[in-house]
Amino acid sequence: MRNFNHQFVFSSIGLILMIESSFMLISAFVGEVYQEPSVYSLYLSSLITFVSGLVLFLIGRKKRKEKRISQREVYLTVTLVWVMMALYGTLPFLIGGAIPSFTDAFFESVCGFTTTGSSTLINIEAFPKSLHFWRSFTQWIGGIGIIIFVMSFLPLFGGSSSHLYNAEATGISKEQLRLRVSDITRNMSFTYLGLTAVGFLLLWAGPMNAFDAACHAFTSISTGGFSTKQASIAHFNSAYTEYVIIFLMFSGGIRFLLLFNLFRNFSGRIFKDEEFLWYSFMILGFTFIITLALYAEGNVLGSVEDTIRTVLFQVVAAITTTGYATTDFLRWGQFYWFLFLAMVLFCGSEGSTSGGMKISRLIILVKNTKVVFRRQVHPQALYMVKINGQVYSNAVVEKVLAFVFLYLTITGLGAIVLSFTGMSFDESIGAAVSSMSSYGFGLGDFGPSGNFSTATGFAKYFLSFLMIVGRLEVFTVLSLFTSSLWKK
Repeated sequence: MRNFNHQFVFSSIGLILMIESSFMLISAFVGEVYQEPSVYSLYLSSLITFVSGLVLFLIGRKKRKEKRISQREVYLTVTLVWVMMALYGTLPFLIGGAIPSFTDAFFESVCGFTTTGSSTLINIEAFPKSLHFWRSFTQWIGGIGIIIFVMSFLPLFGGSSSHLYNAEATGISKEQLRLRVSDITRNMSFTYLGLTAVGFLLLWAGPMNAFDAACHAFTSISTGGFSTKQASIAHFNSAYTEYVIIFLMFSGGIRFLLLFNLFRNFSGRIFKDEEFLWYSFMILGFTFIITLALYAEGNVLGSVEDTIRTVLFQVVAAITTTGYATTDFLRWGQFYWFLFLAMVLFCGSEGSTSGGMKISRLIILVKNTKVVFRRQVHPQALYMVKINGQVYSNAVVEKVLAFVFLYLTITGLGAIVLSFTGMSFDESIGAAVSSMSSYGFGLGDFGPSGNFSTATGFAKYFLSFLMIVGRLEVFTVLSLFTSSLWKK
């Protein structure tokens, strides 16, 4: 296509691959500290990734002409960035032989960058520390969104940060209209870095050593859920550690711009924000319902504090789509399966690291339903959908309705496809919902006590596709398959 801006696509992907290579070097430093042979796989992976990125960047810069950047270049670039990041992210696992299967290594890498807590590893604690660090680092990188993380770099090289941001952050927040993209990304990055540092120090003050504290700080604030221990957080048997991780997961599920304003100005705006209030009350509500139900059944999990803490941990982990567990909650019964699947669907706030459809869209759906009922009674009255006193147009409401329809349709079709790979009815539904929402735990053999090592090769690739579609919130990826996008 004559008018297609290949330079923009190549240079953007190349730049991000070069940045990914620097992250690999940081992981290699951990290997040097622990004197692990696997460190060479990280050095070689970093070299390959950097050279590949440099070549793509130079191709994009060579004889560059100013061309208009349309939506097709932007959507293709953002989608390819996530695929390429995951693809090159498999190199440390493959070259060192830690995960000899490309399928498993790619699945693990996609789970990392999309902050999905799924895994194929059977003996996690036998994994080299440097690769543990890289594995956790991929979730930290993916949590903030690699596009957002490097947004400040692109203008230096002639890139368009606003186009990329709008393609990755496809939410409905009015802050996208009020603030410059550079301000949004800078504020989000400062908040993310600050919370990570605080999380590391708090975890290190408990029973975790510095290495475990760093890895779990990465995967807690990114709401990813990768752990360095086979038993996940239950391994540490520490109420203090669980409360710290609850705080980090809860923070990761809040819109970062709200947190930034809270930390910078000590603003009380966060406590008036409707999405934050819904988010908080949903956590408290589900915790209360599940705790009450467990007590009614006589299924007490130790003391009152033990029971409440265990339930609260699992509820926060589900609503923020963090693949952590301190117990196998699937053993509580099918009633709880339904509740956890419901929590995983709408999850945390827009502009946070959590996955799912986001609570802001749930608010739009509920308020729009109220408006419809009111118009039935008073057809001539003017009713509008408002959040935090701001009116959302019919176009925004229609986009939310389309998004929810597509999200649920893809999840349902995904479950049907997975059922053909040998998964049972509940396993296919759980795996599809988990992957689309970046949660990590499914049902049956893919629950907290199992993993995805027994899934077929096709199932792992298909689940990887669902993870990327869900992480980019449907429209960006699916737009690539519409013929109108590619017409001149």
